[in-house]
Amino acid sequence: METHEIYELIEARRKELNLSQSQLGMLALGQDNSSVIQAIKRGSSPSAHKLEAICNALGLEFYVGRKRSDGETQSSGNQEGGEVPSDFVFVERFDVSLSAGPGTSGENAKKLAPVAFRLDWMREKRLAPEKCVVCGVRGNSMEPLLFDGDLVLLDRRQTDPRDGQIYGVVDIEGDTRIKRIELIDDGLLLRSENPECRTELRHGEDANRVQIIGSLVWSGHSYDASSQTLSSQKPRRRTMKHEWILPR
Repeated sequence: METHEIYELIEARRKELNLSQSQLGMLALGQDNSSVIQAIKRGSSPSAHKLEAICNALGLEFYVGRKRSDGETQSSGNQEGGEVPSDFVFVERFDVSLSAGPGTSGENAKKLAPVAFRLDWMREKRLAPEKCVVCGVRGNSMEPLLFDGDLVLLDRRQTDPRDGQIYGVVDIEGDTRIKRIELIDDGLLLRSENPECRTELRHGEDANRVQIIGSLVWSGHSYDASSQTLSSQKPRRRTMKHEWILPR
């Protein structure tokens, strides 16, 4: 296979999984190594080690050996419609933006392509892939921790709020948000990381209406968030169903 064909295959799969080149570098090589992808684009052949790591992160087969028949495949994993390397698992992702600022709707969100995580890392963090979910971040009120356009991994088993932890939540009007929660008498505070953004109070019955999606356990920066603009349109308020967040 020619180098340009390898690049086209990698890029097609990366875009299918909605990963930036930086995020792919983090998943494959443990660092922001988007320069590797750019080197392939320029015609430079990657080392076998790096190419294998990239293929593993993308759920692509890296294979050197005798030509195999159509019936020969690797053992299947947990990704729908494809093969998964044994040292990676895939976590469901939905087209939901957890608002770091004004709330946004996540009603009946549809699935996007899953995101790959290393199995040993998931085990180290004691995470169950089928009990986690990946969502996007919108807004700047959680900066410098989370940026507009980031991806976040939430542990959906953690639905009892602990003081000072960051959670994805469905707020009282049905909006999906991500905030640091602080517990107070008969209520809770939704606190932003950005000191210019106000802290919001949910008291009494309103506090009980805040539904926890899961706790934040990982985030990935897109590094091109500055080129994105927020919509000035005020989100529509209505009663919403959030069936997508229910653990299986």
